Amino acid sequence: MNSPVSNTLIYDRDCDLCRWSRSILSKWDRHQRIGYLAFQDAEFKEWFPGLNRDDPAGLWPHGEAPRAMLFVDSGGQVRVGVEAFRKMLPQLAGGKILGAMFHIPGVPRLAARFYEWVARNRYRIFKSSH
Repeated sequence: MNSPVSNTLIYDRDCDLCRWSRSILSKWDRHQRIGYLAFQDAEFKEWFPGLNRDDPAGLWPHGEAPRAMLFVDSGGQVRVGVEAFRKMLPQLAGGKILGAMFHIPGVPRLAARFYEWVARNRYRIFKSSH
């Protein structure tokens, strides 16, 4: 591929949870509406030059692994963490129905807190190779 697909999930290839999530999402994505790219892949810098993983104030603190998965939609908008998941849902079979849950008061905040906790502890919980 010479350019990114219109909807791209960027994940951490060194994270067992991230690889597992990517596997589940790619099976759920029956119509192949989402592309998957590890931030470690050579194409990352070429396709997404504005997402500088060397910027200590950005998504990658002090050169560490990213804090969360990223979803770049067809308009180039970047979503992070649970917002990435919310934006991705409509692309997946039955995802619009599941996405409706995020309109229930309090659910987005609880989902964000849970996602942040899992993301912070993913290497310990999932025994990743990082």
